[in-house]
Amino acid sequence: MRDLFWMRRWLEGLFGKGRPHTANVSAPGAPVWAEPEIPDEERAVLLVGILDDPMAREDEKYDAASALEFLSGPFVESSLARTIRAEDFTSVLAQHCAESLGGIWARTGRVNADFMAELRGPAKDEAFGILGIRAPHLLPPPAPSRRSSTADVIPHPSGHDSPGGY
Repeated sequence: MRDLFWMRRWLEGLFGKGRPHTANVSAPGAPVWAEPEIPDEERAVLLVGILDDPMAREDEKYDAASALEFLSGPFVESSLARTIRAEDFTSVLAQHCAESLGGIWARTGRVNADFMAELRGPAKDEAFGILGIRAPHLLPPPAPSRRSSTADVIPHPSGHDSPGGY
């Protein structure tokens, strides 16, 4: 957590140039990324840092992945996609990331078609589930069903086959 403090200070200097310094008002015990005075760009970097930190606890990673849904931009989306791939589309973390990615797509009204086509397994279920509820128009059209040509032919009791049955 101490590293996050120093990262925050560094980012504050980077993103805070020309911005008046204001006192932070935060709830006691709240994570540093939840402070109301942190700009979205810095918040995104902190949250992605948690996802990428091998020493972060699982619950911290899940919270970070969920919080990223409320941010946008190429950095956030590519970080979520990278984590989903690294987790082989199957882990609980991949599912949290996919849910956030689906939420971002629904909120912004656009999807990354290339990554959407790459989604599979539980991660795909999560992203498509969110889109199905919030923005079904963003889902790809369903694949055409493959019906066998013999499925429509029902044998007639007389022994002659006729399309559509008797």
